Amino acid sequence: MSRTVQLFSLTALLMLASCMDSPETQVEGGSDDMFKAEISRIYGFKCALCHGRNGTSIIKTAPNLKDTKMTIEERIAIIKYGKTTMPPQKDVLDAKTIRGLAEYIDTFQ
Repeated sequence: MSRTVQLFSLTALLMLASCMDSPETQVEGGSDDMFKAEISRIYGFKCALCHGRNGTSIIKTAPNLKDTKMTIEERIAIIKYGKTTMPPQKDVLDAKTIRGLAEYIDTFQ
């Protein structure tokens, strides 16, 4: 196999693996405090790169989450289905985690 084909195959495999569900993006049962800590951690590595650690956007295309007046349900829809440059998360995060993120973001107000 040529080196180019090997590199292409490896890149495609890594891209596919990054889109799959993983334990890091799913929240299982446990105490309420554990759930909140896990949601905060997921926000930190899934959302904060664009929206900032406390909801103040870092990049131009990401809305400042501190200033929005969305309902929890509107936030859930955007997290699930994406909007403009934000990719949909419905195939990456489970419903409980998505709701947890929407509620966590609501605390930035």
